[in-house]
Formats: sequence, C-alpha cells, structure tokens
Amino acid sequence: MTRHRKPPSRPALQVARRVRPAPYSRREILTRWAGCTYCNGPAEELDHVLPLARGGRDVAANIVAACRDCNASKYTHTLACWATAGGSAPCVCDS
Repeated sequence: MTRHRKPPSRPALQVARRVRPAPYSRREILTRWAGCTYCNGPAEELDHVLPLARGGRDVAANIVAACRDCNASKYTHTLACWATAGGSAPCVCDS
C-alpha cells in the first residue's frame, strides 16, 4: 500500500473587499448646480458625466444636475462625444 502525501497547505487567499462609495444626496446635487449643467434650464434629473455603461462610477464627483431633455439626449454618450455632436444624435462614439 502506498501512501499519498498531502500537498502543503497554502495560506488562504485574501479577497479584496469592494469599497463602497460615499452616499450622495439628490437634493444636495440639484441645489449645488442650481440648474441644468448643460443648458442652464431647470434641472430635474441627475446625470452621470461619465456614464455607468462606459465605466463611470456612481459617486457624487461624477454626477451633475441636468434637465430631462439634455439627460435624454446625452444617454450613454461621453460628455466629449455628446458635445461634439452638438447635443444631438448621431454621435461619433457609436452608442
């Protein structure tokens, strides 16, 4: 009968914990911007400057106040791409 040796035990791998971003207040952001960031109209919504679909983060530093029309036309475009197209489709970033 042959004996099988146990492989040497390895230290458990440390799994990095995901750090949650600090919460932000919708009211605070709308008050800070006091109107649409893009057209100075009345702000009703929050917009991610770098969209979540493009790798943006859901943090206060990436969020601005926007009117419904600007937010809808920007959609998932980056700010540079959206501005290059004059705030309307078609956009050059293929989204």
